Amino acid sequence: MTSPGQPAPPAPEEPRGELPAIEWARAILLGIRDTAHDVLDEGREGARKAYDEYWRRFEAKTKSRRRKQG
Repeated sequence: MTSPGQPAPPAPEEPRGELPAIEWARAILLGIRDTAHDVLDEGREGARKAYDEYWRRFEAKTKSRRRKQG
């Protein structure tokens, strides 16, 4: 309690930033972006493995090797 002669302590200041709704929207959108990147990376890895598996099976059937490009 304060005595009648003392001023009241200052109220705590709110953090100055963006509006909470904008911060939530940004967090959601960044989460979606990160998830999309992870999904695409996993898809690329799966496609690479499937491509290599296809060639392994082809080579086993035909007994011929694929030509390396480059």
